[in-house]
Amino acid sequence: MATAQPSCDICLNLHVTKSSSIWCSECEEAICQDCEQRHRIQKATKNHKTIPIEDYQELPLYITNIKLECEDHNQKLDFYCSFHNEPCCTRCVSVKHKDCRELTPLPEIVEGVKSSTAFCDLEDRVRDLSQVIDQMIKEKLDNKYNLEVQRKTIIAEVELVRKAINKHLDTIQAELLNTLREDEGRQEDNIVCLVGKLGQLKQNVDEIVTALEKAKLHASNFQTFLGVDNWTREIVNLERKIKSVQSDTGMSNVHLQIKMHPLLDMIEKDISKFGKLEVSFSPPTKLVLRKNKQSQQLYTPLPLPTSEIKLSKHRSFHISKEKSGCMITGCDMFEDGRIVVAYCSNVKKRLVVMNCEGSFVNKIKLEDRPFDVTVIDPNTVAVTLFAIKNICTVDVNSSKILWTISVNENCYGICFVDGKLVVSLANQVFQFVDLSGNVLSNVPKMDNASYCSVMKDNIYYAAQDNDVVYCCDMNGRVQWKFGCAKSYFPNGIANDASGNVFVTCREANKVIVIESSGTKSRELLTSDAGLKQPIAINYNRKSNILLICNIHGQCFIYKITN
Repeated sequence: MATAQPSCDICLNLHVTKSSSIWCSECEEAICQDCEQRHRIQKATKNHKTIPIEDYQELPLYITNIKLECEDHNQKLDFYCSFHNEPCCTRCVSVKHKDCRELTPLPEIVEGVKSSTAFCDLEDRVRDLSQVIDQMIKEKLDNKYNLEVQRKTIIAEVELVRKAINKHLDTIQAELLNTLREDEGRQEDNIVCLVGKLGQLKQNVDEIVTALEKAKLHASNFQTFLGVDNWTREIVNLERKIKSVQSDTGMSNVHLQIKMHPLLDMIEKDISKFGKLEVSFSPPTKLVLRKNKQSQQLYTPLPLPTSEIKLSKHRSFHISKEKSGCMITGCDMFEDGRIVVAYCSNVKKRLVVMNCEGSFVNKIKLEDRPFDVTVIDPNTVAVTLFAIKNICTVDVNSSKILWTISVNENCYGICFVDGKLVVSLANQVFQFVDLSGNVLSNVPKMDNASYCSVMKDNIYYAAQDNDVVYCCDMNGRVQWKFGCAKSYFPNGIANDASGNVFVTCREANKVIVIESSGTKSRELLTSDAGLKQPIAINYNRKSNILLICNIHGQCFIYKITN
C-alpha cells in the first residue's frame, strides 16, 4: 500500500506540485484542495464520487492498479464479456470478442456489486474462515494445557508408586520421566508449529477481511467487481489449506498416558521397566466451513431433457502441430477458462495448458505418460501416470511437481470432488484418496472402465468393451445402466449441473448425452462436426462450457444452452 502523500495530478499537468486531499475514481486522479472546488462545480465532474486520499491509500494495491482504460487500446472500458470473464473496450469487441454473445455494458454489470450475493458471500466466507481458525487454535492450545495436566497426573502416579518400591526403581523411573518429557516436548513443539501455521493463515484471512471492508467503503464498484475474482482465488486457496490442515494428523488431539506394570514379589528380578508410556490420538472437533455447509443446501437444477440441449460452437484448435504420434487422453478446465490436457507423443510426456482462445500458455514435462488430469484449485492439477502407478499434483504456473501419491494398480481416469481425488484403477476399483495420499474408500466397478465422473452421491462410468454406461452409488450398487449401440466404445464421461451424462464414443466418432434418469439419450455431435476418435471430455458446470478432445489433438469448445 502507498504511504507517501501523492501530488495533485491536475497541478502536475501545470508543472506545479501540491499535495492531494481527495481521490476521484472516475477521473482516476489525485486532487488537491484548490482543484477540488473546481472539480465539484464543473458540469462534467460535479457528480463524480470522491474519497479522502488517506482512504484511497488504504486500498489493496491490486485494487488501486485496476484502471478504467483498456491496456491494449487506451480506450475506455465499456463492456464486460461473461464468456472470457474480462472487461473490454469497443476495439476489443470488434477484434477479440466479435463472436461473443455475452457482452454486457459495464455500468449494468457492476451496479450494486458491493451488495451482490457474490460480495456478501465473500464477506461471510472470510469471516467464517477467521472463526474456524480461531476455534482450531483454541482447541490446540487447550490440548497443550491438558498435556501439562496429564503430565503432572502421571508424575504424581509414578511418585506414589515409587514410594512403595525399593531403590532398584530409581534408574528406570528416571528413564521413564525423561521419555515423558521428550514425548511431551515433541508433541508441544508440533502443536506450537501447527498453531504458528494457523496463525499465519489467520493473518492472511484478516488481511482479506480488512481489504473487503476497505473496498466496500472506499473502492469504486468497478474496482470492487474485478477485485472479487482475486479475493475469491485467495479464499479458495485458504479454504483448501484449512481443509488440508484439518485432515492432517497433526490436528488430532494428543494424550499422554501410562500403564503401570503389575508389581510382583520378585520386583527387582522380573520388572525392567517402570511402565509403558503411550501417546494416543483422538479425532479433533470437525469444523465445517460455511461453504461446505451451504453446498448441501444449494438448489439443484431441475432435470433438463436432452431434447432441449442446444450447442453453440465457440472454438476449435489443435494442441500440437505434430503430424503423427500425438495422443490426448485427458482434459479439464479451470474456472477462468484455461484448458489443461494430458498429452503425449512418441517422445513427449507432458501436460499442456491453453487459454480459452486455444492459444498455448504453458507445458509441464512429466516422467511418465499421463493418462488423465483434474483441476484441484486455480493453480494446481492432479495427473495420473498410469504405468508407474503414481498420482502427481502439479503447479501449472511454476511447472513444479508438488507431491506424489503412489497407488497399488495402474491408474487411469481421475476427478476431484469435495476435497477428494477419485481415481479409476486397473483392478476394477474406483479409489477415493485425500490429498495426503490416505485411502478413504474403494468402490467396485461392474466392468472395466477408464474414466469416471462423480456427482452428488453417484459415480458414472462407461464400460468401453461392452458399450454400457453405468450410474452407481458410493457402494458400487447400480442405479441404472444404459446400453449404447454395438461397437460405439464409450469412453470419456462428464455431467452437467442437472445430472445429464455426456459420453464420447470413440469408434463411432460421436458424443451422446444421456438423461439423468438413464432412460433416454440423444446424439449430440457426430463426425460431421469434426469428431474423429473423440476420447477426453469435460463439462464446466459453472460456465456451461463443453470441452471435447479427439485422441490425435483437435479440441472443440461448445457453449451449452437450452
